[in-house]
Amino acid sequence: MRRATVDDLNGLKQLWERTRLQVLDLERRLTEFQLLVSNESDLLGAIGLHIEGKQGQLHSEAFTQPEQEDRFRAQLWERLQIVARNHGLVRLWTQERSPFWQQAGFGGASPELLKKLPSGFGDAQAYWLALQLKEENLVAFSLEQEFELFQAAQKEESERLRRLGRSLKNIVMALVGIILAIGLFFVARMLLRNPSFLTPGGH
Repeated sequence: MRRATVDDLNGLKQLWERTRLQVLDLERRLTEFQLLVSNESDLLGAIGLHIEGKQGQLHSEAFTQPEQEDRFRAQLWERLQIVARNHGLVRLWTQERSPFWQQAGFGGASPELLKKLPSGFGDAQAYWLALQLKEENLVAFSLEQEFELFQAAQKEESERLRRLGRSLKNIVMALVGIILAIGLFFVARMLLRNPSFLTPGGH
């Protein structure tokens, strides 16, 4: 299983045509598709995952072997869950009618839930299935925690730089003090060896 690339386009177009999907529209959305391929690299099935924000839409499923559809769906579903998790999605939507999706946990979306349907997914007046992956408030809380951790890290880094600056300043002052002390030592030593330097006009 993998994401579709340009190299897969011809095979996908044939599959979409065979299953009477809108080829021109889907061609522009090529990279949304997850593919199931055989060991011989033959295309067995495909399904799109369109993402907007933290929500995803499963769409345009198509399979080469109708008698194996549910087995292929299950394999693609495993892949889709990984992709959804990697993107931090909170909810998935679909209008696919296979009973498999309800068995996977999708349920009819309530009017209240349909208000959260991204406009790019389609008509909110249509029938939609939805699957909640995680609570939105938990996601918001997690983001807030991450921001607080970031702020704390920035504060700690600033404090570390201030401490480093103070340490460097102390080191520089100490070095200047040592250099001055050495200079005074040599001046005093020279004057002791040559007292005439202290006498006006002396050599």
